Amino acid sequence: MGRSSNFSMKGYSDNEARVVPETKLFTAVLAQAVHDVFSNHVDKTDRDSAMDFLTTDSSHLRMICELAGRDAGYVRGKIRAKLLDE
Repeated sequence: MGRSSNFSMKGYSDNEARVVPETKLFTAVLAQAVHDVFSNHVDKTDRDSAMDFLTTDSSHLRMICELAGRDAGYVRGKIRAKLLDE
């Protein structure tokens, strides 16, 4: 089966990176975890879970970061640095 020449990536120029919906989803997962860690209105249990998730070198964090197009070591380092500043 051949590829359609009528396929249009409407809204994207040739120079723009194409972000698939799954990448946006996993970026949102990371963003929610960061929000949970640094928000005062989040339950302590949820906040602690998010902190463990973001600061521990786990296979889950590595997988989520990879799917979000991020480096897990960089994410962990930034979170730890921000926590030390507080």
